[in-house]
Amino acid sequence: MNKIPKGWEVKKLKDIGKISSGGTPSTSNDNNFGGNIAWITPADLTGYKDKFISKGKRNLSEEGLKNSSAKILPKGTILFSSRAPIGYVAIAQNEISTNQGFKNLTPNESAISEYVYYYLLGSKNLAEQSASGTTFKEISATAFSNLPIPLPPLSEQKAIADKLDDSFAKIENAITNLINAKENLKLYKPSVLKSAFNGDLLPNTSPTHWEVKKLGEIFNVIGGGTPNTNNAEFWGGNISWISSADIDKENFNAIPRKFITENAIQNSATNLVPKNTIIVVTRVGLGKVAITKEPMCFSQDSQALIPFEKINVKFMAYQIKQIAQNFINISRGTTINGITKQNLKDCKICVPPLSEQNLIVAEIDRRFAIVDKTLNLIDKSIQNAKNLKQSILKKAFSGELRSDI
Repeated sequence: MNKIPKGWEVKKLKDIGKISSGGTPSTSNDNNFGGNIAWITPADLTGYKDKFISKGKRNLSEEGLKNSSAKILPKGTILFSSRAPIGYVAIAQNEISTNQGFKNLTPNESAISEYVYYYLLGSKNLAEQSASGTTFKEISATAFSNLPIPLPPLSEQKAIADKLDDSFAKIENAITNLINAKENLKLYKPSVLKSAFNGDLLPNTSPTHWEVKKLGEIFNVIGGGTPNTNNAEFWGGNISWISSADIDKENFNAIPRKFITENAIQNSATNLVPKNTIIVVTRVGLGKVAITKEPMCFSQDSQALIPFEKINVKFMAYQIKQIAQNFINISRGTTINGITKQNLKDCKICVPPLSEQNLIVAEIDRRFAIVDKTLNLIDKSIQNAKNLKQSILKKAFSGELRSDI
């Protein structure tokens, strides 16, 4: 542990309170659950951001408490998940119990719960280093008890906890604002596509002379298939084969993870389509759209659109993406909803002159690039804000916040 300020001590967790574990009664006996005893598992703290917790998804009954090693812990006890995963922390807002996935610390008069909470919040790595196990890591009661903690006087513990409360609240508020900005920005892309195909995106484009055609008039629509997965002669070749899971719905990319042989094409329902073919998912993953960057085959969950005439394939892909909500509205099915090949061929689409298609695509790309760049900056800002929490915690427990208190 780093050098600590004058007047502080380095204690072990066992020196500042009582360490206890929890337990789980038999889950096959319903009488063990549904009572009035709050009971926490690590799963209850997944994604949990509040400092205090009052209950989990399930309560124990008096019988369940007796039939397990769970204990009723007093208000103010710090709950620390000791496995699967290590490092979730919360403070009991009331009397509470936990399962065996916790090491719990009930502070004595030398420590304030909020101070210990923040210390353990920043000590995940330290705890993991003290953990052991083969299938999953767990920190034992002994190892947890021996974790060191820098301990200032009570008045300074409270001041540090209050300072951290204030700092963390500001950081959380900033993160919330960034997340909201991100969600609002995502709505901009659909609005750009709507404007593009209404003719409002560029002043020098006019839908009054645009043609309206069915997809089947512009494209040869071809179905796909999956070669027999039990036939080794069909797989492991050099021909790309994609399913809907290989399609990135955001950028028209189709990245193959499986490859088939010529033999598979000749002896199955799959088809090889050329570069710059539009792949539209019509079943599982309905509405995803991709543009092939190489010749490839595809599964029966999709249809391939090969243009009859010279068009801007990306313009058409953007437009199909924009009307994809209609696919969901007309989809049918028993186990899996989807649209038919004929449904797709009958979809109406606007066809401006090629020069206007090119201009519109360039403008969509330009605006989307700005959005993507901004989204990346927001993601980095969110991560920086999360990192700032750890930085502040490190300063707090090395005494560097003292001048601000």
